[in-house]
Amino acid sequence: MKKWANKKRRHTEYKVGDMVLVKLLPQQFKSLRPVHKGLVRRYEGPFPYLGRSARCPIESSCPRGLSKRAPTAVVTSYDKEVELILADRVIRRRGVPPATEYLVKWKGLPESEASWEPAEALWQFQEQIERFRAEGATRTSAA
Repeated sequence: MKKWANKKRRHTEYKVGDMVLVKLLPQQFKSLRPVHKGLVRRYEGPFPYLGRSARCPIESSCPRGLSKRAPTAVVTSYDKEVELILADRVIRRRGVPPATEYLVKWKGLPESEASWEPAEALWQFQEQIERFRAEGATRTSAA
């Protein structure tokens, strides 16, 4: 039986600095628990091989659970400039904290093209938001 089990296995030796894929189990990650095990990648990496140690047959330089992928950063950067903030509104939903949105008129566009933007997305235009609050504009929606 051992003969047939080992038929397609091969012994591989790695040199220090070789790039290797690391097989990790979903139980090793707390962050992967909500994901179904069939959707988890079988191998992570590639990571540089550092050598053998007593506690682990293969030592690589990967921090547990982190691959060499770039972090996903979502930053909204507007190529348009805010001309005027027309109104604001508070969106309330059950189970979700209230969110403030502002009706923004963009420079170079007609007032009919004004759009509701969340307050978090307008981080570049804090001076216009402060000016809108200072004017004491009416707090009714224009839509």
